[in-house]
Amino acid sequence: MTPMARTHEAQPAERRRVGHGFAAGALAGMLALMVSAGAPADAASPKKGLAAPRSGSVSATYTMGLNGITIGRFRLDATVDQPNYAITIKGTTSGISRLVSDGTGLLKSSGRLAGGAILPASYYLDTTENGETSSIVDMRMRSGTIVSATALPPLPIREDRVPLLPQHKHHIVDPLSAMIAPLYPANMARACNRTIPVFDGWQRFDIRLFYKSTAEVKGENGSYSGTVYVCGARYVPVAGHRPSREAVKFMERNTNLEVWLAPAADVGVMLPYRMQIGTEAGVLTIHASRFAANGDDVKRAASN
Repeated sequence: MTPMARTHEAQPAERRRVGHGFAAGALAGMLALMVSAGAPADAASPKKGLAAPRSGSVSATYTMGLNGITIGRFRLDATVDQPNYAITIKGTTSGISRLVSDGTGLLKSSGRLAGGAILPASYYLDTTENGETSSIVDMRMRSGTIVSATALPPLPIREDRVPLLPQHKHHIVDPLSAMIAPLYPANMARACNRTIPVFDGWQRFDIRLFYKSTAEVKGENGSYSGTVYVCGARYVPVAGHRPSREAVKFMERNTNLEVWLAPAADVGVMLPYRMQIGTEAGVLTIHASRFAANGDDVKRAASN
């Protein structure tokens, strides 16, 4: 579903165009590339310094651009009803040139938060390109293990494809759940330093994150203002990919990958504020024009 993860032959990106599978995926799987919930695990005891997630919601509106030209808009809605979470993304891309197709995307994920681990339970993706279904993924998980998974179109059989084995479907997160990052108030940059194991329905890959810097953003009308944490990332394919493909080689070498994480302090988690991917077609950016979090305790206080 991401430019790096969805390298299977049926996708427009393989024909050197930024199709909807390429663009819509940048918000979901690419953030598997950058934003991590950390590896699923049995979280019997809370991690030291970790902020406890609180019930509340986060809403964000993103603009997607390619080489400075707007090609799409997306909305993210995340809710936490401790310990459960749910995330939905809806968006569109616009065919402003031969590089970009008209498309729509719907992505949904849900699961629970446990002591710093994200334990996804379901993941659903449905994209269209030029009015026709482009891809569908429907996965069910239990504590980081795939219980059932359907991904269409299927991967073509190729001799050089690294086979997906049962062990590749354990201890993973789905691309959308990976958009939730733990919040460590005393060391916010800690959210950047980790390796995320991701399964998107077709392929298993790791995203290696590392802290780069901080930046200041200024929002208006209730949108977030303050410090964001800039994470760099590297893509490491594990299974389901074809090592001989130029697209895979390009992403393995790609050093132009980063995400800016913003704290949603009222909810006790972090989410992406800005993302950037270097592609063969140019630089793809996704930037929040609005980012706002509301905890249930804040809403109750405001109503009193």
